[in-house]
Amino acid sequence: MEAKHHGVLPSVVVCPRCNKECSFREDKHLWYCSATRVIPKTKKRKVCNYTVSDYHGSFLHRCSIPPWKLLLFINHFLSHTWDHKTILDCLQFSSKTSVDWRSFCCEVLDAWFTNQPAIGGQGIEVENDETLIARCKYERGRILKQVWLFGGIERASKKRFVVALTGEVGKQRDRATLLPLIEKYIIKGSIIYSDSWGAYSKLKELNYIHHQINHSQNFVDPDNTAIHTQNIERLWRDIKDHVKRPGIRSSYLYQYLAQYLFISDPTITSKNRVHYFLKEAARLYPPQGGRVRADPKAEVTSSGDELELV
Repeated sequence: MEAKHHGVLPSVVVCPRCNKECSFREDKHLWYCSATRVIPKTKKRKVCNYTVSDYHGSFLHRCSIPPWKLLLFINHFLSHTWDHKTILDCLQFSSKTSVDWRSFCCEVLDAWFTNQPAIGGQGIEVENDETLIARCKYERGRILKQVWLFGGIERASKKRFVVALTGEVGKQRDRATLLPLIEKYIIKGSIIYSDSWGAYSKLKELNYIHHQINHSQNFVDPDNTAIHTQNIERLWRDIKDHVKRPGIRSSYLYQYLAQYLFISDPTITSKNRVHYFLKEAARLYPPQGGRVRADPKAEVTSSGDELELV
């Protein structure tokens, strides 16, 4: 596995004792320092002998599974046909091992989901919208458990972002919530198309070119057919189709959402999907470094509350 190419394993290790580059023994996956230093009292030279595993700090540290098996597992996880039984039969994983590594994969995609890049730019057309994706089933539980999504998509490249709105109901889609998200995820100077929701009324003051369509009257402006939000509406439909499949549990909503967005990202193809996943895993578990955790998100459900995907 070309783990160094993906950033999972280090290409250079500096000795923390003498601040010199270590040498690498590929047969033992070990970095070692053979530099010598002078002991002040005796004036004798002493070899540093610092050693560290090539896997130290990475997600491969203390992993007993061969890397090629992990690659097959990750590749299967990133497919549209995930099947737990296939992993058990073909890779001969135990059920616990499969669940543990699937949790790791979900953690990596969760980190990717919380660090989505901004889209748009000068003169680039972007559609943005919000949608309700989950609510309290049978009106049980607190109303706070409604889950709204807010997102945007470039018309030309189909690059997009999606974030969850987890604030208090009634304030999830207000101006104070949505405008900071727009400024964070949509670059200034973009041409934004949205519906006529009042929270978007100040976009022109934020250095955006803004066009609105009143969905209570038309879905496409009859006077200017370029004014519509059909692309973002299609994205919402695809997301809901994915997270409402048979067997999907609402308590894992964010996991399914992050997995779908990563797999269907237009900048990520089936050929480089594993590469981008490993690069994100390396960012989360930097080799020879400390642990980097993603910012925690609010829970979709709480004990006793049941959600219905809408």
